[in-house]
Amino acid sequence: MQGSKQKAQVGVGLLEVLVALILIAIGVLGYVALQVRAMDASSEALSKSQAIMIMRGLAENIRVNSSQASQYPAFVRSYSNYSSATTAPTLCFNAACTPSQLAQFDAYQAARNADQLGMKITMTNCPGVTSTMAQQRQCLFVFWGKTAPVITTNEGVTSADVSSCMSTNGVYVNNSNCLMMEAY
Repeated sequence: MQGSKQKAQVGVGLLEVLVALILIAIGVLGYVALQVRAMDASSEALSKSQAIMIMRGLAENIRVNSSQASQYPAFVRSYSNYSSATTAPTLCFNAACTPSQLAQFDAYQAARNADQLGMKITMTNCPGVTSTMAQQRQCLFVFWGKTAPVITTNEGVTSADVSSCMSTNGVYVNNSNCLMMEAY
């Protein structure tokens, strides 16, 4: 009778090992998925940090060169499609520049810095601003990843459509990779 019990138990240990391996594999796959999500979140945080630095730098330049604040939006939009082939304006590092040249140079530098990080920058009316408002608040937008502004030029006037980032009432579009900062 004892021999028949042993025969019934043959292979049970192997089955227990297989079940344990399956459970460990599921745990490892969960950990790998968690690591991938953590890396994505870390990458997104880095992109947001870099975008904020670019926008903050340009916003500070606008405040310093406040006499040309009204020209910055057009200059920034003119460099929204920046590429390595874009012609540089008058360099103002070691040369005397007019306030207008400095505004153009600031916009160029911001677009160049953004491009080096795989981003695009533009400047347009803040969400909720209408043409009838006395104060036309301007906002900087930085885009990266699959999100990009739509830049159009009509009769020498460049405009930016930022609807891939934010709705007209100031709500971010789901899964967009962009940030907005009010400049002045």
